[in-house]
Amino acid sequence: MALSGFMLYTMYIILGLISLDILAGLYKAITTNSFSFAKLAGFLQSGILYLVFPLTILVSLIPMDPTGWVLTIAYYLASLGIVIKYIMDIIGKLTK
Repeated sequence: MALSGFMLYTMYIILGLISLDILAGLYKAITTNSFSFAKLAGFLQSGILYLVFPLTILVSLIPMDPTGWVLTIAYYLASLGIVIKYIMDIIGKLTK
């Protein structure tokens, strides 16, 4: 099953928040003169590898779900948690 409908929009929101988090981290690193490429790799690793990749695995498992809604609800709950995490991270980076 491919991303469709609201699943696609939630993925867009998550990827947008990851981008904003990277930009906020880069802004903070540049203003405090602590920029390094290792931080950029860490942002991408924690965002894409640990959060987006498991969501794509959930999407690929949806056709095997006999009810058709358990994994869909798990996808949306995980997405909501990721959105809240990144909003809190962005606010934390911009307020310090």
